[in-house]
Amino acid sequence: MISKKTFCLLSLAAAPSFMALAHAHGPAPAPGPGGPIAPPPGHMGMMMPPPLMGMLRGVDLTKEQRDKIHAMMHAHRQERRDAMHQRRDLDGQIGALLMAKGPVDKAKLDGLIKQKEALNAKDEEAMAADAVAIHDILTPEQLDKVRTTQEKLDALEAQIRDLMRPPHAKNAADKDDDDAP
Repeated sequence: MISKKTFCLLSLAAAPSFMALAHAHGPAPAPGPGGPIAPPPGHMGMMMPPPLMGMLRGVDLTKEQRDKIHAMMHAHRQERRDAMHQRRDLDGQIGALLMAKGPVDKAKLDGLIKQKEALNAKDEEAMAADAVAIHDILTPEQLDKVRTTQEKLDALEAQIRDLMRPPHAKNAADKDDDDAP
């Protein structure tokens, strides 16, 4: 299993590729009469792993950078689509096993869970590789911008968590936390 700290670092490192794809594509087409509803602004679809999306927030990419990131993400599109279908299939099998009449076949359930964990681990490795590749595409100034933006977002999220915490939980947390105000 991946730790929260590792996941956060991967999220920070991987996020630019999603925004790059958004910038590389034109705006979403307006829905036509009887046609599909257009996705919300900034929506990039299911092809980019979520941790990669935030890394490019507020970073102005050159056309060359956008093209490189777009090409990299396009090269992995079918792999990601296949992995998504595999994950959905495994979830369906797990659900069917758990909802079946009679006792649950724990050996089969364990096998399905291990398959899903292996698929998730492969996805994590691919996202980390993409994040490193994107990191190498960005300039030091752009990386500074990414870092500054992420620090601001982290601070805002911490403020939101503090505001949303119930009063009784906040008082108990403050007693345990030496850094609490």
